[in-house]
Amino acid sequence: MDFFKRILTLVGLLDRPPPRPDALQFSSLRNLPTEILLQILDFLPPESAASFALCCEPLYSALKSRYLDCLGPTTWRRERLLQLLERDLPNHIVCASCQKLHAMKKAPRYLHSNSDYFHHLKCWKLDYSALASLYIHEEFSSTIFEMTMKRYRNESDFSDLLGLLSLKTRTYCRHGYVEQRTAAAKIIDGRLLIREQKRFMIPTIQSIPFPWDANFVICPHISFWSTRDLGRYFRNLPATDWKLWAGRTDRERMRQCKYCWSEYRIDFKQFGVRGNAMYVTKWLDLGQGPSGYRYRSHVSCRDALLWLEIKFDSGSICAAFEGREQFDFDGDPVISLKDRKELFKRSMFSWPKHL
Repeated sequence: MDFFKRILTLVGLLDRPPPRPDALQFSSLRNLPTEILLQILDFLPPESAASFALCCEPLYSALKSRYLDCLGPTTWRRERLLQLLERDLPNHIVCASCQKLHAMKKAPRYLHSNSDYFHHLKCWKLDYSALASLYIHEEFSSTIFEMTMKRYRNESDFSDLLGLLSLKTRTYCRHGYVEQRTAAAKIIDGRLLIREQKRFMIPTIQSIPFPWDANFVICPHISFWSTRDLGRYFRNLPATDWKLWAGRTDRERMRQCKYCWSEYRIDFKQFGVRGNAMYVTKWLDLGQGPSGYRYRSHVSCRDALLWLEIKFDSGSICAAFEGREQFDFDGDPVISLKDRKELFKRSMFSWPKHL
């Protein structure tokens, strides 16, 4: 649209826009000689002087080579300059990884599914290498996390960004079972809380409603890959007695990680000939931003400090997210007729012998 406006202006079919006012003409600084102005700026930090050089076009032309060019493309001073500029840009954030300002209106581009490792920004690659899609949920983005928290601190509407941090229900027809995934995000007391739930609908022919190729992860410190792992969750109750698990209280079914702010629980429900359902629900407290310890403890185990034991009240994250101490999961997985037919088409598939 701007291109056509310029063409129409050149041929005289559209009035030229009025010239932009020169801010320096309305400032007392216009009376100062350039030499004195340069001496004053020499007392400022380079990033502050560079920020001042961006005030208007005359100052930019006079000071660019002295204060802007010396910052370099990837220096800590450049990041400090971006932080100064960000104060007046409510719809942008500073990305420490990319050394750039990211616009919130382009937030969907940072979702995990919207790009690939070889054609995206450094912050996207950082989430990829930190396995944020595995440890939190498959569409989580730390960049959108930072955008959401900035709007929250500025008391602006962040509902659209919070929606991007959530995950709409997705259904996958696996070999022998159907899996559904969903996630929701909330900001409680200045911290981002995530609830992710995975639902597995498994034919009644299988004695235990546990996916034969289970690949669900609670956090970097806890994962379930076999019925042996499931038995450790049940503690004194064998995995084959999963039907008795429904009689346990919510507090008995709730578990928490020793090394990060994660809580989780496993539930079962029978649906007769339709099959048996297994629910794996986890609640995560990601803290106030991607640079904080709480978030880093959820996505990386390389740092030895992230294996230090922490203490918090069991059930507190779930209660904060749900607004109540008792959590009632969605009992009936909404499975389409097509997926249900595919499930029972493959229902004769037997588990590997080692399970």
